Amino acid sequence: MTVDIHPGTVVHAMDHLVLDLATPDGAIAYFTIYSVALMQDVGAGRVALLRVSTPDGLVDRCFGETIGLAARMQRRLRTIRSEGSGVPMVGVEHAPERATLRRSTTSNHGEHWMVQSDDHVISASWSDPDPVFWLSAPAPAFHPTNDYVTTMISYRRAELIVDGTTVTGEPYPHEEWQRRLGRPFSSCHIALAETAIEAS
Repeated sequence: MTVDIHPGTVVHAMDHLVLDLATPDGAIAYFTIYSVALMQDVGAGRVALLRVSTPDGLVDRCFGETIGLAARMQRRLRTIRSEGSGVPMVGVEHAPERATLRRSTTSNHGEHWMVQSDDHVISASWSDPDPVFWLSAPAPAFHPTNDYVTTMISYRRAELIVDGTTVTGEPYPHEEWQRRLGRPFSSCHIALAETAIEAS
């Protein structure tokens, strides 16, 4: 028995984590991590983006293991947003901060990340997952010219702590993802081994 090898060029391979909370006052509470093994024009490494209202005001930042890596990711996100992607414009307006990004897994497919820069400390946790599933999304399902494959996990619980303050909010049913997937899906989720390949 032989395997199928996709003839297209690999655009990126990464874990992509999203923590998007519905807050009582409707303020944005959004945190995302790109743990990249390979990405054209960006390279490899870890980048986190945050936008959240705190007692001291709005925090909108990009953190990276290196400044260059984070700046290249910001540039890529601005580009794909200009092309019509629904990617939120979080953490791309200010100069990035160098940070340490540490990952730990918990029981039952849970995740915890700690991001620490000179000015900020962020703790993010995902727990209580729905059943894990794998998907294949040929173009143009997710992207006009790229095929996607990934393992998806949707979470019922998540926690975001910014500079010692716990953000008040809850995961919510994400309408756009539910439309794409045809099933319930949370605003707090993880795409493991997300791989985009140029469609043949």
